[in-house]
This record gives sequence, C-alpha cells and structure tokens, in this order.
Amino acid sequence: MALAGGRGGGARRAQARGGRAPLGLRGPSGGRDFSREEEREAGLRRRGRGRRRGGLRRVRGSRVGGGGGGGGRRGPREHSARSLHEAEVRGASCRGPTSTARMAKARLFRLWLVLGSVFMILLIIVYWDNVGTAHFYLHTSFSRPHPLEGLPTAGQREEKELPADMDEFLEKLLSGGAKQNVLSGKKMEQPSLLASGRPVLSNVEERIRGYDWSTHGAQQSPDLDRRQAERRSVLRELCANASFVFPTKERSFDDIPNYELNHLIVDDRHGVIYCYVPKVACTNWKRVMIVLSESLLDQGAPYRDPLDIPREYVHNSSTHLTFNKFWRRYGRFSRHLMKIKLKKYTKFLFVRDPFVRLISAFRSKFELENEEFYRKFAVPMLKMYSNHTSLPASVSEAFSAGLKVSFANFIQYLLDPHTEKLAPFNEHWRQVHRLCHPCQIDYDFVGKLETLDQDAAQLLRLLKVDKLLHFPPSYRNRTASSWEDDWFAKIPLAWRQQLYKLYEADFVLFGYPKPENLLRD
Repeated sequence: MALAGGRGGGARRAQARGGRAPLGLRGPSGGRDFSREEEREAGLRRRGRGRRRGGLRRVRGSRVGGGGGGGGRRGPREHSARSLHEAEVRGASCRGPTSTARMAKARLFRLWLVLGSVFMILLIIVYWDNVGTAHFYLHTSFSRPHPLEGLPTAGQREEKELPADMDEFLEKLLSGGAKQNVLSGKKMEQPSLLASGRPVLSNVEERIRGYDWSTHGAQQSPDLDRRQAERRSVLRELCANASFVFPTKERSFDDIPNYELNHLIVDDRHGVIYCYVPKVACTNWKRVMIVLSESLLDQGAPYRDPLDIPREYVHNSSTHLTFNKFWRRYGRFSRHLMKIKLKKYTKFLFVRDPFVRLISAFRSKFELENEEFYRKFAVPMLKMYSNHTSLPASVSEAFSAGLKVSFANFIQYLLDPHTEKLAPFNEHWRQVHRLCHPCQIDYDFVGKLETLDQDAAQLLRLLKVDKLLHFPPSYRNRTASSWEDDWFAKIPLAWRQQLYKLYEADFVLFGYPKPENLLRD
C-alpha cells in the first residue's frame, strides 16, 4: 500500500506540474504497474550512474564514503569498482620499489652503454693515430707513414684478430715476423711523383728505392766482427761484475727518469735506436737518422743525402723521436713500448776517449764565440774561478777584451761539488754512461770515433742501408789524443786524478786505457 501510495503521489505531483505521469509511476487509478522493460531500463541507468561515480572517485582518489556525480544510494557494482580500485592501489604500492629498481637498473645500463661506446670510439681514434692504418708499426709525427704510399686493395686485405692480451699484441706488432706477415704476398702500388719531380717512395723495407733486400749480404769482415764482439763482451762483463761499481749502475731501466732518455733516437721504419753522444760525430749520425726515418722534408720530399740537411735542423729536438717523448704520446704504455723496441730494434752508440772528448767540448764551446754557452757557463766560471765581478754582456765583447774561460777554469767547474747541485752536467761533458745507460740497455753495436770510418761502414752494412746512403766524410781536424799532455800540462796532479775518478766508468766500460802519464808526476 505504501508503495502504491508513493507511486500515486508521484503521479499526482507530475499531473500537478501539468505533465503526464510516467507509465511506471501511475497509481492504481492510473492503470498498470512497472513493466519489465521499464524496470530493466531504470536499472541500467542506475548502474551507469554508479560506474561514472566510481570512475570519478578513482581519478580523484576520493574517500571511500565521498560522493560522486550526485546523491542517492550506491549499487553493488559501485562498491565492487571501489574495492577493485583499492586492491589495485595496494598492489601498486607493493610493486613500487621493485619496479623502480628495475627502471633504475635499465637507465644505468643505458648510461654505461653510451659511455662505453664513447670510450671505445676514443680508444680506436687514439690507437689508430699511434699505430697507423697501413704499416702496422708504431709511428709518430716524426716517423710517419708516407701520405702517398700505395695500400693493398680491399680484396687483398686479410682479416686478422687482435690478440686479447695487450702484451702479446704489442709483441707481435713490433716483431719482425709480424711485419713480414703483414707485408708478404701483397702487391703495393707504385709511388707517385710530387710537384718537385722527386719520387715519393714506399717505406716498406723490401721496396725502399727499388732495392731488393733479399739479395743483399752483410759481407762483414771477420776481424771487424771479432772486434765488435769483444767490445760488447767487455761491456756486458763489467756491468755484471759486482766489484766494479759506479753511480746508476745498479738501477733498472724502469728506474731511469724519463728526462734522462732524451738521447735515444728511434727510427721505426728500419728498427734502429741510436744513443747520441755529443762530440762523437753525433751531428752526422743524426743526419743519417733523419734520412732513414724520413722525419724531415725538403720541398715536400724526404732528404736523401745526409750532407744536404742544414745543421740547425739536425740539432733541433723536434726533428727526432726520442724516448723521453713517449710518455706524452703513449701514456702508461710508454715504458712497455720502449722495452719492446729495445728488444727488437738494433741499438748502437759511438764513444770516444773521455779526456779527449772534454778537450773537444771545451774548444768548441769556449774557444769559439758561442753566445749561449758564454751566458750560461762562461760568465759563472769567470766570476767564480777568475774573480771577475763585471763582465761584458755579449761574447764578442768579452773576446775583444781578452776575457775567456781557461781550461783550468773548466776543470775546476767540473770538479766543484756545487756544480751538479745546481744542475746536471751539460750533455757535452756529461759522462757517456749517464747519457746512454749501457748497463740497462744491451747495445748491439759499439762504435768508436778512433775507428769511425771502419765502424760506420760496418754498421751501415749491419743495418742493410749501405746501398741507400754513405756516412758523411769525417772532419779530419778533430782533437787528437796526442794533445792530452799539452792540455793537461798546467793542470795540477790532484785535479787530474779527481777528474779521472769522475770519468773512470767511461774509461773502463768502453775499453780505453788508463792515462797513467797524466796521473803521476
């Protein structure tokens, strides 16, 4: 009855508003009750409103009891939607840390991938700059591959895997076998001509200047071979003799400071290392190294005759590749590369009677006008050992006034213990064992200025370059050992004995006799 009354009231209210009451709300007097179709439509409308309210609550994160799109009772579907939303929120909160960790790992992996790729690209660039693309030897700006040299065609290139171990790779890289494997069986293109008309020649040893090395024999004299073997044997025995002691003997190659390796000149094209000793024909040997390494160009082409190279270029440090420059180029691999080159390359030096070398250094640097040596050495010597307080500013003015360093002043300077506290000896009078480290480096050839012509010819044959160049004629007006008595006549005996002790290691290591006539009255 209440329902009927309610429905009737609804009908009456609708009629009072001037409209017709809905069919489903007509009372008993109005006709029939709800039809099944109308009930179904009304239920669908209620469910639709419930879904919309539930969706709005999920988006806004509303409270459980909050209202949605209007008042009214919530149907069971609405409560189910809300429960499902709460379950999803709880699940998301449980999954949050794991999902975040996975995302962080993915981002970190992508970051490392990018950084690794960049590092590999930089490594390839640096490696290829140092090693070279076609020659497979460690070149530099001083011993570079020739820009116009022919390269093997793509079909002729062999794919080779680089060894995983860096030591193994460098060992193969610098070994003679590796070079032969790379170059054998590959036809090289003919070199081009430059604008000057001079040919640009390949730096492959078998093709240098069209000379066939396979037909070349050393043709060494047995007497020269025996003499060379004896020099090397004496040097090795003395370095191994514990009773023979001198400063720096016991240190290893790794103990040698980098700045003390500046006299070791490297030619990667022919596998040669030369330790130059000033006042021992080093100017001409440097010229030979420039020709061999092609480190200096004349009108776009390398020098072919050593005597064509100007003297100012010969002694320019930027012209030569020396061991002390390796660190700047190869970093932490520099010492390892040096050791490999020392093992694989032919190493040589030239020496001279130590006292005669001192006389030669004095004559060239203090008896001739030399502005640099006057300011750096002569002025301090004259002030300290000749009691001169005021000296001319230039060497020409000093020579005009008769102000020159005497040989006695020079000896005093060498014996003064304060000299090397200020700075190491200049290279022109520094001991050979301090310049070339003969007990740390096993030299393959020890030449002497006293036998320069024979030794130079023998060495060029040993290097298989005697058909490419000749050693420049030696300067005949050089200081002779017979002058020692004259030069040391006015030097006190005690000074002479101290001077011998200072250079004794050079006398003994390189087989020079002790100058007994100078060391006794």
